[in-house]
Amino acid sequence: MKPQKPLKLKGVKRFAVKLAGGVVEIYYYHRASGKRLDKNNLVQSFAAAEKAMRTKTAGTLAGLIRNFDSSVAFDELSDATREGYLPKLKTIEAKWGTVPIEATQDKEFRRDVLAWHEELGKKSRSSADNLMVALARVLSYAKEKSVIELNVLDTFTRLYKSDRSEMVWSDEMVRQFLAVASPSMATAMYLARNTGQRQKDIRELPWSAYDGTNIKLRQSKTGTLVSMPCPIELKGYLDGLPRVSPLIMTTSTGRAFAKRHFNASWREAADACGAGDLNFHDLRGTAATRLAEAGATVPEIASVMGWSIETAQKIIDSYVARSSKLAAAAIEKLEVHRAKKTP
Repeated sequence: MKPQKPLKLKGVKRFAVKLAGGVVEIYYYHRASGKRLDKNNLVQSFAAAEKAMRTKTAGTLAGLIRNFDSSVAFDELSDATREGYLPKLKTIEAKWGTVPIEATQDKEFRRDVLAWHEELGKKSRSSADNLMVALARVLSYAKEKSVIELNVLDTFTRLYKSDRSEMVWSDEMVRQFLAVASPSMATAMYLARNTGQRQKDIRELPWSAYDGTNIKLRQSKTGTLVSMPCPIELKGYLDGLPRVSPLIMTTSTGRAFAKRHFNASWREAADACGAGDLNFHDLRGTAATRLAEAGATVPEIASVMGWSIETAQKIIDSYVARSSKLAAAAIEKLEVHRAKKTP
């Protein structure tokens, strides 16, 4: 039988395997169950796997997870968000998957889950919080679809609290970083320092996003279109950078950076210059801080960073509240005001 033309089915994982002789074979798997699908009858085998999975998990929390991860709402999430959810949902299913739907409505279930949250928090508070967020989202979706009446995790206290208001890359620390960084990490610093974008968007930023005057990109996490004039410092750097790849930032061999490789390379340079707890993501807060110090308004900062007005205000409150330059500007305005009132 002639193989069917490859279809894009939600819930199907596609793997390309290079066989002996250089032949590339494509394998398809049912994402939720891990069952291999018949590529010659992809639609039928997928439907059979879905039916078997739903029959097996019907009436349980695992069934609520199936409803969520096969929903349009889940499919509309960004690729990064979906990929982040999947391992969390597997962990939740392994622990609570057999719990009957009726039991998820009881106070005892909430108490047991909160105890699990506390226990997980002994190893990693942020990881424990992320699992709770994922489980709460599953229950929220089930309530939205009237499968359950109560989301017992509509509120819970997070274990991880991070105050990074003082974690700002100073100009001197940036200079020290550039003095020891590899060319690729120097490029990452120039891009992040001047655009304030996330690591993934920096790693995958193509030359086509820069026209010599402006930088335009669509953020991978939110889908927000960001368009900004290229700062003079970054323009001078990019104009002198060889174009060895479609991507601006590449490894020494001209390849795209994998996340793990990037993190290791960045940490190596950061440790070498004594950056301490400063991380790459702090450059986003630093960019917002510098814009605020320069007098940019919240909407202006939001447009550069790709944030909503509400998110921009929260981030700015966190990072710039303790800025000495802003405090100095405030006192200067106070002194001018007082001087005007003095006879």
